[in-house]
Amino acid sequence: MSLSVLTWNVEWATPRARRTRHILDRIDRHAPEVVCLTETHESLLSPRGHTICSRPDAGYLVREGRRKVMLWSQELWERVDDLGLDSMPPGRFVAGVTRTSLGEISVVGVCIPWFGSRTESRRGPARKARWEDHREYLHGLRHVLERRATERVIVIGDFNQAIGTASRAPTDLQRALRDALPAGIAIATGDLVFEGRHNIDHIALSDDLVAESVDAISNTHDGRALSDHFGVVAKVSV
Repeated sequence: MSLSVLTWNVEWATPRARRTRHILDRIDRHAPEVVCLTETHESLLSPRGHTICSRPDAGYLVREGRRKVMLWSQELWERVDDLGLDSMPPGRFVAGVTRTSLGEISVVGVCIPWFGSRTESRRGPARKARWEDHREYLHGLRHVLERRATERVIVIGDFNQAIGTASRAPTDLQRALRDALPAGIAIATGDLVFEGRHNIDHIALSDDLVAESVDAISNTHDGRALSDHFGVVAKVSV
């Protein structure tokens, strides 16, 4: 028995956008039980299942319906957390527990800040340096995941880092990403390449889960971009 898990940064697609039906069609082809969308709209997948979202304020102008992270499941969510830690950059985290064909799983949805997060959004001492939000998020994420050490866990979403030699992040932040995943949780999608591009959207699994397969979801249709990211889907088993 396996579980289909999917993540995609859909570049703020809205329910009425022309590209959205193609995005949804491609998601449906994989019949996922769990989906993480980043840079999305809170009703993009409704009423197709059960959704939980990060908080609307991600440190920028709040726009109605926009969410940095949304988790969707065929089943209801329990023990929902849309904060993580107070010290983490806001509006980029949501987690919950849901039932799947593999039993109960704790799912942590992330949108780790890009290197330029909030570098131009504020003036004065509150303005962030390059990579500062990214670093602070990873520091907080480790503490959040350590709390779930006894659970079956999937960490999923936009990590804003390629893995290994493909990474453009500073060396210390590559190390910080590795350190943010405690022993027993590992990225299963680090080797994925689509049309010459390495992915920065990832699925990490606790060591009682294994990825049987990992595939890319094309982000183009008739020569036009559906998003600036391609999607990632994995078949996961115990």
